[in-house]
Amino acid sequence: MGIDFTGRVAVITGAGNGLGAEYARALARLGAAVVVNDIGSSLDGTPDGTSPAENVVAEITAAGGKAVANADSVATPEGGRAIVDAAVKEFGRLDIVVNNAGNRRNAALDEVTPEDFEAILAVHLKGALYVSQAAFAVMKQQGYGRLLFTSSSAGLFGNAGQTSYAAAKAGVFGLAQAMAIEGEPHGILANVLLPMAGTPRATAGMTAQATAAAGVEAKGSADDAKLVSALVAYLVSEDCTLTHQAFASGSGRYYQAFVGTTEGWRRSGNAVPGPDDIAEHLDEIRSRVDYRVPDSMGADIATTMRQRTTRTPREAAAAYFDAVRHSDTDALQELFSDDAELDVPGTKLRSNKAIVEFYRDTFAKMPLKPTPGPLVADGDRVSVEIVVPLDGADYRFADFFTVTTEGRIARVVAYQAT
Repeated sequence: MGIDFTGRVAVITGAGNGLGAEYARALARLGAAVVVNDIGSSLDGTPDGTSPAENVVAEITAAGGKAVANADSVATPEGGRAIVDAAVKEFGRLDIVVNNAGNRRNAALDEVTPEDFEAILAVHLKGALYVSQAAFAVMKQQGYGRLLFTSSSAGLFGNAGQTSYAAAKAGVFGLAQAMAIEGEPHGILANVLLPMAGTPRATAGMTAQATAAAGVEAKGSADDAKLVSALVAYLVSEDCTLTHQAFASGSGRYYQAFVGTTEGWRRSGNAVPGPDDIAEHLDEIRSRVDYRVPDSMGADIATTMRQRTTRTPREAAAAYFDAVRHSDTDALQELFSDDAELDVPGTKLRSNKAIVEFYRDTFAKMPLKPTPGPLVADGDRVSVEIVVPLDGADYRFADFFTVTTEGRIARVVAYQAT
């Protein structure tokens, strides 16, 4: 049968022009009753005396759809409630909110004024909160709702000449994540939209600096808004069961955006790393070979607090050298397996306890400061050439590590090279 909004009621803010108007038309064509909200304003958000919402409603009703116009401002709590009340009064319920209202006051960083900054936050960020908060109460009683928040690539990645806009859109992204978590137990799903469309208002709001940074000419296509509206219609439909996600559309490209964390580097034992340690491990900290996309702050904290129970052989050897450089016997005790073997010139030991005691005595007498060369991994073995200062001279060793499947060191064999 396909996606159908018959019986559903939608509020679309900033729907008198451009993308919002196309969203309203698209949902109405698919059977939704729509509240078309727009105060009628110039690009910077100043009311201009027009009634664009009325025009969109006229188009929808002429085509046989259901729609009413609303001119309340999203920028106040009272306005947000009035928009939601209009939907409930006219159609008896509210199922969908598309937070699309926006304004533009682009300026270079050193030209941003407090007034302009507040005006941008009031519409984009506060407006999204005020409308969604009022809608949340209605949707919670129904046990069903779809919230769609309009953010921007500028908010996630930045853009020249759009400091205020980027800050507001980043805030919208965070707002949507929190509402997704709170809404899910009540059947309220919340996602984020990052639209790209060359509508007249969008292109008029681009500064020369921002256009140059984007590296493309700011021009639009008649199909841009329709291309984005297809994604919008899916994300607010009953068929979409996703929440806490961000999707983007531009020039016919549809893709997902997300904020992730790298696996990173963990200190060894209880040693407190210094800035030199951070510099030494920066590549590991930044590596995107393995990454996560936490679904809440709690999930991110849980990953951070949970100690890894497995290591690759290379990681185990690297952790060994970290522990030795920091004279950290606690870390060594965790690294070596219970029946580990240590075979170095003049010393042969068996058991974790004996090895840890050996290093504790060694650290007390003459702290080792090995300088390992590149680690060479082959299966469960790692080899490395190291330099250790002993008795006023540098001794070179070739170390070979055997690592268990759990990532603990089972054997260390060192051969004195010089």
